[in-house]
Amino acid sequence: MSTSRLHALLLTAATLVAPGSARAAEAPAPPPTAQELASRLEQVSVRLEAAEKDLRFVETQFTQRPEPGEDELLLRRFSDGEIQYLLEDWAAASVLFYDLVGDPRFRAQGRYPDALFYLGDSLYRQQNYVGARIYLRELLTRNDTKHYRDALARYLEIAGRLNQLSGIDEYMERARRLSGGQLPPELEYVYAKWLFKRTDLPEAERRQRTRAAFQPLATTAGGRFQRQSAYFLGVLSVQSGDYAGAVEQFRLLAAEEAQEPELQRLKELASLSLGRLLYELGRPDEAIDQYARIPRGSESFVDSLYEMAWVHVKKGDFEKAKNATDILLLVGPEAPIAPDARLLQGHLQLKLHKYDEATATYEEVVGTYKPVRDQLDALLKTNQDPVAYFDKLLARNERTLDVTTLLPPMALQFATTQEEVTKAVAMQKDLDSSSEGVDESKAIATRILRALDERGLQVFPELQEGYQRADAVDSALVRTEQYLVQVEGDVLRGRLRPEEITALEGVRRERETLGARLATLPTNPQELEARRERMQSKVDELDRGAFQLGFELQSMEAISTAVRKWLDDTRAERTHTPEDEREFLTQLRNEEQTVEALEAELKLLRSRLADERASASAFVSGEDILRMQYRETLHHEHALMAAAEQRLSGEDAALVARTHETRRNSELLRARVDTARQVLRAQVERRGAAIKGKVLAEQQLLQDYHQEVASVTGDARNLVGRIAFESIQKVRKQFYDLVLKADVGLVDVAFTRKQDKTSEIQKLSAQKDKDLRDLEKEFEEVLKDEN
Repeated sequence: MSTSRLHALLLTAATLVAPGSARAAEAPAPPPTAQELASRLEQVSVRLEAAEKDLRFVETQFTQRPEPGEDELLLRRFSDGEIQYLLEDWAAASVLFYDLVGDPRFRAQGRYPDALFYLGDSLYRQQNYVGARIYLRELLTRNDTKHYRDALARYLEIAGRLNQLSGIDEYMERARRLSGGQLPPELEYVYAKWLFKRTDLPEAERRQRTRAAFQPLATTAGGRFQRQSAYFLGVLSVQSGDYAGAVEQFRLLAAEEAQEPELQRLKELASLSLGRLLYELGRPDEAIDQYARIPRGSESFVDSLYEMAWVHVKKGDFEKAKNATDILLLVGPEAPIAPDARLLQGHLQLKLHKYDEATATYEEVVGTYKPVRDQLDALLKTNQDPVAYFDKLLARNERTLDVTTLLPPMALQFATTQEEVTKAVAMQKDLDSSSEGVDESKAIATRILRALDERGLQVFPELQEGYQRADAVDSALVRTEQYLVQVEGDVLRGRLRPEEITALEGVRRERETLGARLATLPTNPQELEARRERMQSKVDELDRGAFQLGFELQSMEAISTAVRKWLDDTRAERTHTPEDEREFLTQLRNEEQTVEALEAELKLLRSRLADERASASAFVSGEDILRMQYRETLHHEHALMAAAEQRLSGEDAALVARTHETRRNSELLRARVDTARQVLRAQVERRGAAIKGKVLAEQQLLQDYHQEVASVTGDARNLVGRIAFESIQKVRKQFYDLVLKADVGLVDVAFTRKQDKTSEIQKLSAQKDKDLRDLEKEFEEVLKDEN
């Protein structure tokens, strides 16, 4: 509540307060008239009607409404999951559907097949292919026709990725039966691609079955997958050695117009494949024409230039071959094939006897890649056991070190093409994510149990809202009692005996002290919302500060990891004694332990802040006690005035009678408030017990998962270390070969230049001998005459 609003409320209350110590020094105000008192009682009645309306809302929406049954709750959860699925929040949808699918009561529901499909598809879109395969396979075994085709298409894609081949043909036959013998083209195309990727069949059988699957799609004029299927047929012809048939297939595809990006890419691939086939068939001019069809903006443009250069080399046209490499290095200097193109450029310059240019090209290759090769050599020679080095490095970094970050920047483009390291890093990240997920789930389970034990009502936002609304009505009823006592005090003004006035003054001072605090309590939904926003804002501010501290702690961890790596990498170069290093490592470990302790403390703090934010609008400590104390002072004040009420008559007696009637109505409402709160507490107990049982069961499962993940993670981390080492070895070999070929090129330049000089000298010597013989013949007669 804002300050101005609080002042206004206190000012309004002051007009209703009977004379007290705060007014002792002021001149006594004239007593209110009977009409004014009647008007104030009417305002109290209006407030009471508003409170009754709010209470009726609590009863109809929270306490008297039947609690949903188990089936209704399951269907609500399904509806929530379906909404998340349609919103493409795959993670949230998979969590909701996983809970549903795992509930035995839901298996009898008609929406169970829908949940299976939604769960399988959500996992598939998160690239959790193993999990998706389990639920899609269960759906395929059921008599469900609604999702069968889509589920089978997903299942085929996953089977191809995981190389899980059993049962596919049976599923396809069932799909054909359900479709009257004809499957939609989308499913037929996915099935054909699956056949194309199979490795468990003899090669001839695989090609035969795949061709039979693609042929109908390729011959359907205007079909959605006509060109894609035709391309696969061309590839099958290449695999079977039918180059001529493949040429005709690719030529048709390359000649067709294409507007869609997918078909345009297919056309480019057809031209590239056609160029390669024509080169193999000894038709270089036609191959060059096909390579020239690939536009500059294509992903295959750089590859086409490189292959075109080799076609020119085969023709013996070295100048055009060099021009192709020049263009390649101009448009794709960072392409993975650029180093090979530069070497080819040097070879062509050598063939064209441009020795200075060839030497410069080779020296550039050596100067560019030799330092990188040396850095990789140093990396691989860091420890006597490089595999153990990578294992230790990966184990030390809790946030999954990407092994490519160990490489020099120049080597990254080569490492990223290594499929092994990419898969290894992805596997390690998945395992780390699984381990973190188990730990987070255990922490969540602990928090839920603690919240059920300590917070109770705050765990259930819906019930909490009802309880807060009931509390707001209770606060409004206390205010109503306050106004009634004030009206009674104004009616009795001037009729109280001195001893009664003295007793009332003491009670009123106590009430006014409590009233300042009571005025801050919300009495309606609007005030409840204002308090919620105010308190959540304070919690958010604290959480932002905690987040910044967490970032600083992560930076400290990164520094620690870098220091340890530096110690490992420079051990052979440093002159410090082992004792010095041990002492330094001890200090470093102490700092790391401090950081770990701070991280644990900060994690606990943020967890508590999250809980506090969720319940920020719940209860301010002591609200119930404050209302009870204030109500007791009001009752005491009323009891002190009860004897004086017997001395009233006429309009004054009628006014007091009206206050008593209004008070009885207020008490009836208060009894309903107490009943509503009792009902809500009972609902909290029932729901809390049900949730607690589920959480305890999940905790046992989490313990089993934790052991399994820990076992697999230990084995995988060692595997990733070996893969990292082997991958870096491969990258190093690539750089070694580049530098070696460039060095050989320099030798070739020198040797060819020497050969050229030798040949030139030999030609000059032969020319000299010939000229001498010609001179001898020319002067032979002259020499004879002289003799």
